[in-house]
Parts: sequence; C-alpha cells; structure tokens
Amino acid sequence: MRSTKRPRRPVHRYKSLLFPGIALLAVFAFWAAFAPAEKGETVRFEQDGLRLEITGVHHEGDFIYRFDPEQKTFIPIDTHHVYPGSKVTILEAPVMEDGTARWEFRVLGSGTPDRELPELAEGMAPVELSEKGEVSIYDLERERDVLYLIVREAEDDYWK
Repeated sequence: MRSTKRPRRPVHRYKSLLFPGIALLAVFAFWAAFAPAEKGETVRFEQDGLRLEITGVHHEGDFIYRFDPEQKTFIPIDTHHVYPGSKVTILEAPVMEDGTARWEFRVLGSGTPDRELPELAEGMAPVELSEKGEVSIYDLERERDVLYLIVREAEDDYWK
C-alpha cells in the first residue's frame, strides 16, 4: 500500500544570496573593528623643487623660526607634528650642479639615532619616522633648514 503522505521537497539551502551576504558583512565588520587605522592625514610639501608626501600629520604650524641676517627678520620654518610610524615619501628631489644630493635629513636635539638618516634622492624608498624626537630637512646648497618634523603622539604635551 502506498503512503498517503506527500513526499518531502528537497531542501535547497542558500537558494538566495541572503546568508552568504550576511556572512560576508560579519567578516568585514570584524576586520574593520580590529584592523589598524592610519592615524593623521597626508600632506604634500613643496619648496625649491623639493616635493614630499608626509603621512600621519596631526598638526601643522609655524612654531620654529630662523633669523635671516640679510633681512634682519625672523622667518618661520614649516613645522609638521607627525605620529610615530609616519612616512616621508620623496616625490621629487633635484640634485646640485655637481650631481650630489642637495637635501638631507638631520636629527635635532641631544642623543644620536639608532640609524643614519639618508640623503634625499628621487625614487628612494619612503623613510619611516618611528622614534619620537625632531628631524629636519636641510638644504645643503642654501645651508638652511626648510622643514621640521616633530615625531610625537597627539596627546603628548609638546610645550612641557
């Protein structure tokens, strides 16, 4: 004798994209919550043919001045406060007439860095500023600083 029950329909799971879509959304939300976000903003700097891209900038200001003996005035030097781990990418760096590098990094303050900072050359790898402190970019041709980079956290009190 035949059963009077209707045969069951086969279950087709995930017939729609609803479940895979929800699963993908959950994975993305988890990744976004724990992925390290880059702090600060990206700024471009240009002066005398030198073009740089600086990441991780949290403050720009003209707090450092140099005395110009010809004009007998104080001239502000561009100053960028950056987070530790920020990078300086050299987009364009012209050389002097004899072919040597015109620009170089200099560490300011007391103490010496763990590594030598390179001369700036076009096409070089980005320089990571990982240690707290102050770094300047020095113009060898004109013998003056053109940019100060102060590496510190935003919460640190700079004026202590």
